[in-house]
Amino acid sequence: MTKTRSWLMTGTVCALITAALAGIKFVQISQAMAFMESFPPPSEAVTVAEAQADTWEPTRLLSGTVRSPEHLVISAEMAGRVVELPFLSGAVVPKGAAILVLFDDDLQAQREALLADLNLVETQFQRNRTLEADSLVSADQLDTLKARSLSLQAQIAVLDARLSRMTVRAPFTGTLGIYPQRLGDLMRFGEVLTTLTGISPSRWIDFKVPQGLTELHTGDAVQVRDISGNAIGTARVIAVSDAYAEGTRTYDVRVEMNAPELRHGALVQVAVRTGPTENLMSVPARSVRWDPQGAHMFVITESEAGAHLPHRASLRRVEVRGERNNRLYIRGELNAGDRIADQGAFKLKDEILVNIQVAASRG
Repeated sequence: MTKTRSWLMTGTVCALITAALAGIKFVQISQAMAFMESFPPPSEAVTVAEAQADTWEPTRLLSGTVRSPEHLVISAEMAGRVVELPFLSGAVVPKGAAILVLFDDDLQAQREALLADLNLVETQFQRNRTLEADSLVSADQLDTLKARSLSLQAQIAVLDARLSRMTVRAPFTGTLGIYPQRLGDLMRFGEVLTTLTGISPSRWIDFKVPQGLTELHTGDAVQVRDISGNAIGTARVIAVSDAYAEGTRTYDVRVEMNAPELRHGALVQVAVRTGPTENLMSVPARSVRWDPQGAHMFVITESEAGAHLPHRASLRRVEVRGERNNRLYIRGELNAGDRIADQGAFKLKDEILVNIQVAASRG
């Protein structure tokens, strides 16, 4: 009986101790949970922008090359030594002025000799025609002199052609390029001196359009940009090739515009329309994010009553149709005037609370 009473007392004491420890632990856990609940839910700070109703013209950027309607590569048509370079590099050359003169004294001397022979033959021919009336000269002698005269005239014409190629003249008023030659240099046949570019502000831009992309016609308008994407202006189509290139399956197009700042041979971008105008929404480019499922953005909505912050981020899937001036043109679950996350959108996830910040003004 005594042993039973001892075990009973021991069990009772252990139960009381266990209950006391459990109570203490319960109080501690309850206090910890209450402390954790006192922390605010996760949130992110963002700035907001409004979605705008806008129109978008589907376009494709093609590479184009600038051409000056008046552009000439000046080269030597005859081998010879340089005796005159009347204009310095970069000078404006009037139409008809000499640009390059090669040594031609030997040809001039040959021409003078032929002219003297021709003058003698013609004098003899005229004298013999007078004697022919008195039958003092045969017809064969006159025919010989006439043939000799024609031969000399042909030889002089050949020399004149050669002499004309010893002097290169400007076919139009233009700006001379940079040349390395100096007086006394010997130029080979076909050696390039420099270029001559007309002073007209008109420029041609040539580019190729892939088959099936779009059809351009004379009079159509295209937008021209520099290689950095900055707008230059509008150009009009003036010529369209009627055949595709077999190797590339493209057709050639030439447009014209007034752009004196564009240099001959410069590379530009030509924006051509590839479809009809679409009614879309435009948003700042940084508002749109991408994940494995595609493009999305966050619309700022009102949070439920009692929430820690008055706004939440709602994820919306969108389709990006194009970009212009740092704005994306999209189609999706979005209405004009909807507030969307702008700066800081990359930090958001669906249904997270947001703290709206005011964007810093740019002075």
